[in-house]
Parts: sequence; structure tokens; C-alpha cells
Amino acid sequence: MEGEDVFDEEGDEMNILQTEWKRSMEKRLKEGYLDGRDAGRENALQSGFNLGYKLGVNMLKPFGELRGTLSALMTWSQLHNTEPAVSTKLNELLIAVCQCEDSLLKCLSSLYQTPHPSDLSSTLEDMNLASSTHDIELDEQSPCASGRNCCRVQDSLASSLARCRNTQQLNEAAKHELCRIAKECLSVAEQLNLPEGIHCYLQTLKY
Repeated sequence: MEGEDVFDEEGDEMNILQTEWKRSMEKRLKEGYLDGRDAGRENALQSGFNLGYKLGVNMLKPFGELRGTLSALMTWSQLHNTEPAVSTKLNELLIAVCQCEDSLLKCLSSLYQTPHPSDLSSTLEDMNLASSTHDIELDEQSPCASGRNCCRVQDSLASSLARCRNTQQLNEAAKHELCRIAKECLSVAEQLNLPEGIHCYLQTLKY
């Protein structure tokens, strides 16, 4: 009887050790999974931030340069008592740059918050799950019909930028607007008695 009790005690201890070992391994596996998940999320967030930062800087930097140039030209025209019409035009262009910059920033933020249906359709096509999407035809009245760029419709700038479905279209629309403002800025600057170096610099502001 005593021998059986000894074996029973050893068996109980072995079961306890096995149970504790199993629990310890499960805990370590869970901790490892959580650490890996958190590290993956952190890495994904950092990569996304780096990409978004680079994209935002590349798009917004030219607007900042043009905004600073217009502010400098306004100051110069005020110091040299130029015609009021020149200062008024420069102020209008400065407002246009600021509005375009704000609209572009909002569109960049919203573009990465919610996927556009066209992006989802492209994904489904890649997965061969949207064979019927090719049967959909755009209405002739749609600004995106017949291959037209829906970012180039004659509408307010904010609405025009909001129609862009991806960063490439958004960048093209922003360049188009920036080029227009830069050309008008250069046209106004030509009326001023500016050094030749400044005229050359203004030329570089156009894409």
C-alpha cells in the first residue's frame, strides 16, 4: 500500500508539472503572438506614416514655395508703391494658393481613410471576382465618361479635387492648378521692375 501511495504521489506531481509546463507554454505562445502583432502594427504604422509624409511633402512643397513667393511680391509691391491693381491681383493669387493647399490636404487625408469603390473594383478584378464590372458603362453626362479626367471639370476647386480617385489623379489636378496660378503670378511679376534673377526663379515654380 505504501508503494502504491508513493507512485500515486509521484504521478500526481508529474501531472501537476505537466499541467504547469503546458500553461507556461501557452502563456509564452500568447505573449509571443501579442508581441509579434504589436510589432507588426507598429511597423505598418511607421511605414504608412513615412509613405504618407513623403507623398504629402512632394505635393504640398511647391504650393508652399509659391505662397512664400507671392507674399514676398506683395511686400515688394507695397514698399515700391505699385498700382493697386497689382497688389489686388497678387492677393487674389495668394488666396487661391492657400485654398488649393487646404483642399489638397483635406483630400489627401480623406483619400487614405476610406477606399474608393474604384479601388475595390480593381482589387476584385485582380482576384477574378468581378467579371461583370466590364459591362458597366458610364453615363455620357458623367465627367469621367469618354476617358475624360474627372478632376478637370469646370467646377469649384474643392469639388474638382474631391472627384479624384487616387493620388495620381490628385497630383495631376494639383499640378494643373499650381501651373495656372504660377503663370498668372509670372504675368503679374513681369509688370514689376524686378531683377532678372527673380524672373528666372519664378519660371522654376511652374511644373
